[in-house]
Amino acid sequence: MFIFDTFKREARRLRVVSAGMAAGLSLLLAGLWYVQIVSAKQMRGRMEWQSLKTNAVPPVRGRILDRDGKVLADNQPQYNVVLYLEELRGQFESEYTNHVLPDYTNQLVADYLQKHPGASKPPPGASKLPPGARPALRMEAKYNVVSNTISRVGTLLRQTDPPGLAAFRHFYTNYTYVPMQILTNLTPKQIALFSEQLSGQPGVELGAQPVRGYPRKETAAHLLGYVRRAGEINKFLPPEYEGERGLEKAFDDLLHGEPGSDLVLVNSENYRQHQEVLTPNHFGRDLCLTLDLAIQQAAEKALADEFPNLRGAAVVMDVRSGDILAMASAPAFDPGEFASGISPARAEQLNDPRLKPQVNRATYDAFPPGSTFKIITALACLESGVLDPEAIYHSPPNPLKPTQGIFEEEGYRIDDTAPPGDYDFERAFYHSSNSYFCHYGMKAGLRKLLEVARRFHLGEKTDFATHEEVAGDVPLPEQAGKKMPLNSGPYVAIGQEITVTPLQMTGMIAAIANGGTIFWPRIVSHAISPETKEVEELFPKARVRDQVKINPRHLQIIRQAMLQDTEHPGANGYDAFHFPDGSPRLSNFHVAGKTGTAQVKSTALDYKLVTWFDSYGPYEDPRYAVVVMVLDGGSGGATCGPVARKIYDAIVKREQTSQPKPALAAN
Repeated sequence: MFIFDTFKREARRLRVVSAGMAAGLSLLLAGLWYVQIVSAKQMRGRMEWQSLKTNAVPPVRGRILDRDGKVLADNQPQYNVVLYLEELRGQFESEYTNHVLPDYTNQLVADYLQKHPGASKPPPGASKLPPGARPALRMEAKYNVVSNTISRVGTLLRQTDPPGLAAFRHFYTNYTYVPMQILTNLTPKQIALFSEQLSGQPGVELGAQPVRGYPRKETAAHLLGYVRRAGEINKFLPPEYEGERGLEKAFDDLLHGEPGSDLVLVNSENYRQHQEVLTPNHFGRDLCLTLDLAIQQAAEKALADEFPNLRGAAVVMDVRSGDILAMASAPAFDPGEFASGISPARAEQLNDPRLKPQVNRATYDAFPPGSTFKIITALACLESGVLDPEAIYHSPPNPLKPTQGIFEEEGYRIDDTAPPGDYDFERAFYHSSNSYFCHYGMKAGLRKLLEVARRFHLGEKTDFATHEEVAGDVPLPEQAGKKMPLNSGPYVAIGQEITVTPLQMTGMIAAIANGGTIFWPRIVSHAISPETKEVEELFPKARVRDQVKINPRHLQIIRQAMLQDTEHPGANGYDAFHFPDGSPRLSNFHVAGKTGTAQVKSTALDYKLVTWFDSYGPYEDPRYAVVVMVLDGGSGGATCGPVARKIYDAIVKREQTSQPKPALAAN
């Protein structure tokens, strides 16, 4: 009896559990039936009306830094007003139904009938629009909503013109799933106004994007270059940049980074339904330069302050390694103008055929070196044995200008700016006597002059990193008498009838200072990944291009003469480095230099004089080569000398501030 009662109680529990399981299974079957049978048609419809699109995400461009990590080019946040069209669908439908369907005489229909004279106006009460009118009128209704929205934003923040109907149709047809930029580069005041008065308006939001920026404006503009928008130019889409000039172009692959992509689910009208990251974008690598910002800015300021609209260049090189510490070209420009686009009027200014503000005159143009070439002439004459530095040469007076000398030998007649009189080598050098160097240069011969010039690689490209470089024109020695007439010797001896770049002359001066080593000039040192911090050396330090064999005695004669050009009272470079009372302008820093002025007779060129000052310092322990070139200056000593001295001022201050401070004595 007891056993049967127990069995009955357990059976009741089993029946309850079985009933629960049956009910749950019934619910699952019902849900499956609903999904598979009832919702199948609806889901198939959704799948038919949905699609996936990939949206490119621009990478963040790498920065450009000076030797101490100071930023020269970076990415600055730009705030823009954007429209999300999917949030305006209600307004689109309202505009269409309230202004088109009820009254066929409204302006949209009237405009449509005017544009399509073949379409007949439907009678009152008709149930449909003219054939083909519905899509066009829907598009115009959407355009009206967007135009009115843009006008309201523009009235509050900044006047901006709504897009034309054709431009809007193109964007709507192809890019509905991405936000539409309607106003870019907002100021802090405009951002505040937007937050106060527009933040709640449907579809209108404040967006940010990285834009290439140059925080120091014109500084190092010719080296940095600039970027332009890449790919399709559409002002309603965020830009992606590519290098157009300078280092931005030469190292575009490294700076550019890797773009990413988003996967966007869109509906039949191309509106965004869902978005997720497909592949992340990656930062471009930071480019690290050898440039010293303080010296660079000093060189640019020294050029700009000399006289208005100066056209010239300055180069500062470390003579021990070939590192470029400064490279300035005047006039300059702001590279940031190109990132956002420039007006036709501004483009015309930047393409001025005389000022050529976009041309890097330090590398991308070549000029006659004038009397600075007398360094080469002196070496050629000393090596040839035709010049005794102690021997006296008499420069006769110019009959037309008795206070100046003249070279009159073997049918030549070349004017001199130095006074007539007796000259040994050193006096001829610091007074820059044309007649002296024409006389001895002709003795050495054109072939020897060209051979020594080519030994210093004058007239050859330097493989400079921007790739914006010309070779100039210094013929090979074997071309003497062929490409260049042999009777050009006296003119070449004083730096005429050949052309070089300021960068080439800087390399030559550095070799004179360091004992004969020609370095490949280096402006880029390494790159750093901002994500992994990995450092990649791009150009090793102190890459030797050539070793010029110079007799140490000859080298010392040249160096001593260059020192006298700035130290001897009455020398061409003296006034630039001394106060009127004779005291030095630079404290405990002696500069060795050579002035130069070349006359230009070609009518194809828009300048008549090329003035130079080529130098190195300090004399006792050479570390810096400074070359300054100015078109149509007064003279090398009067125009370029003061510019160079201001650069040396900055170098001396830089050295003083960069020296480690002595440790405090222990108590």
